[in-house]
Amino acid sequence: GTQAPILGSYNVTEGFVETVVPLAKDTAWARSFDLNAAVRATSYSTSGYVTTWKVGATYAPIDDLRFRATRSRDIRAPNRSELFASAVYNSSVITDPFRNNASVFYQGSTNGNINLKPEEADTTGLGVVLNPGFFPGFQASFDYYNIDITGAIGSVGAQAVVDRCYAGNQTFCAAVTRDATGAIYQVFIQPFNFLSQIARGYDIEASYRTPLAAISSDLGGDLTLRFLATHYLKNYSSNGVNIPTDTVGTNSGNGPPNWRYLATLSYSNDPISVTLTGRGISAGLYNNANIECTSGCPVSTSDHITVNNNHIDGAFYLDLALSYKWTNAATDGYGVETFLNIQNIANKDPAIVAHGPAGVAWALTTTNATFYDVMGRRFHAGVRFKM
Repeated sequence: GTQAPILGSYNVTEGFVETVVPLAKDTAWARSFDLNAAVRATSYSTSGYVTTWKVGATYAPIDDLRFRATRSRDIRAPNRSELFASAVYNSSVITDPFRNNASVFYQGSTNGNINLKPEEADTTGLGVVLNPGFFPGFQASFDYYNIDITGAIGSVGAQAVVDRCYAGNQTFCAAVTRDATGAIYQVFIQPFNFLSQIARGYDIEASYRTPLAAISSDLGGDLTLRFLATHYLKNYSSNGVNIPTDTVGTNSGNGPPNWRYLATLSYSNDPISVTLTGRGISAGLYNNANIECTSGCPVSTSDHITVNNNHIDGAFYLDLALSYKWTNAATDGYGVETFLNIQNIANKDPAIVAHGPAGVAWALTTTNATFYDVMGRRFHAGVRFKM
């Protein structure tokens, strides 16, 4: 199709106030108790005025324990492409429900939408941090989050635009143009503020650092262990038409997986540094709405497809990083360091992810490159220097 040139600009004016207020310190019931708050006023020349804010608190009843909580209203303004993407034209056939589903030959225009508003999200975060005095060098934290987005920006095809107009949504009706006889002759396929999304989960982090001399006076250097994991509880999206599906654990698409984790073991003793990293994701499914069965299966539908295998393996990869400092910038005024990084040491193959009866283009891999390593073992070596 033909494509028009891109042209568009917008201005943003904003101001904000932020504060931290200590409510208690070194009292019988609190080592510290602080309130933090912020508010931001923003005006977009394209979509108008919006207010965002945050309020939170941190409370430490003792030195070893700290609680934290936040509640905020956040936004994401439409980007330049969503606002001003140049038109790409096509023509095809759709059915018009206003005229007994008669087939209509129309001209389609895929382009940006200058009438988009910022997405809005209500975010809640709750966490706890542990620094036990009886275990020096150890720290752990747990953080829960819940993000509820309304008016998220998304796009649908020409037929869906017409169908939503027929359902009474005037926003979509504005994207349909009819001629003098009332017949559709153009449909604008553009982004709209119509999605709702919910993301929920929690993060776990723990780290421990100790000089090896604390274990034995014959040992030198420092040892550091760190573990970070995210457990996704919900990743829900609704467009108001299709049956909403929680995509957590669907390793075939954008997921996310049930678990994503990272663990590192580091040893440093100048001039040598070694870090071993293990990273991976949990096993998952092709689709949470699929029905796995081999006999006595119900009728397969577009919303609940029957499959004989709905499982996709998880993955675990090992990486290694080595470095050696030939000179030290702190003592010599300049520094030279060589390094070698090896990713996917075991050269582990990615899990095979079938793409369905339609297959996949020969140039594409039969896996999900978002989650799985598709390049195999690889090496990076180099020299860093400071003058």
